[in-house]
Amino acid sequence: MSQTKESTPAPTLQSMDRGMRILELLAERPMRAKELADALGSKWATTHRTLTYLRGSGYVRRDEDSGLHYVGRRMFSIGAAYLNHHALLNNALPAMRALSDELGGFVQIAERDGTFSTAIASVEPSTPADSLTAYSMLGRRYPLHTGARSHVLLAHADREVIEEYLASPMEPLTAFSITDPDELRERLDETRKNGFAATAQDVTTWSVSAAAPVRDQHGEVVASAALINYHEDGERAAAAPRAIVELARSLSHALGWRLD
Repeated sequence: MSQTKESTPAPTLQSMDRGMRILELLAERPMRAKELADALGSKWATTHRTLTYLRGSGYVRRDEDSGLHYVGRRMFSIGAAYLNHHALLNNALPAMRALSDELGGFVQIAERDGTFSTAIASVEPSTPADSLTAYSMLGRRYPLHTGARSHVLLAHADREVIEEYLASPMEPLTAFSITDPDELRERLDETRKNGFAATAQDVTTWSVSAAAPVRDQHGEVVASAALINYHEDGERAAAAPRAIVELARSLSHALGWRLD
C-alpha cells in the first residue's frame, strides 16, 4: 500500500528538518561541518551526509581552502522569489527612498521570524555612515528585544508569544539593550499606546531608530517600517517618529487596511 503524507516515515522528516536547520545556521554565518554538527546536536557523519546532498543540489557551497560552508546560489533564487512576489514591497520602495533622502537615515521593512526581526527591504541614504552599513543590510536579523523595528513586532505579537519571549534569557547587544522583562513589558505597552517605538544605542552604540506597525487588510500587524540612524538634532529628530508612522500608514493602506 502506498504511503500518504500522514504516514511519511519520521526519518525523512528528520532529514528535511536537519537540512532546513543547516540552511538557517549558514544564513547567519559560514560554518564548518563540525560546527554545524555541534550546533545541531547531531553526529558528524549524519551532518556530513546532509551537507553532501545540499552541496550537490546547489543549496550550499563549500570553500575548499577554509572548509567553510556558505549558503548556495539556489537559495538566492528562492529568497528573491519571496521578495519579488511580496505584496508590500511592490509599493514600498519609492516611499522608502523619499523618506531616506528627507531625513538621512536607513529605511527598512522588517518581519518577525520567530524570536528575531528580519529586514526584507532596506534603503540607505545617499551618504550612509560606513559604521552602520553592515548593521542595516537586507536580511539582517536582530533579537526582538533590540531595536525599534523589533519592539513594534514583539508588541503586536500574540500574548502567548510575548510572555514566552519575556520569560526567556535576553542577551544584550550593547549596555543600552533592554534585558529586564518588566522594563521590556513596559516598553511594549508604550509602543502599542503611542503607535510607534523609538530606541537609542541598543543595537549599536551609535544607532538610533524609530518604527511603526504595518497592517494588512484585516488590521493584523504583518511588518514594521523603521527609520534607522536618522539625524538626532533639531527638527529632523522631532520629525522622525511622525514620518515613520505616516510611511507605515500609507503602506498599510496599500495592503487594504482602513482605520475604522
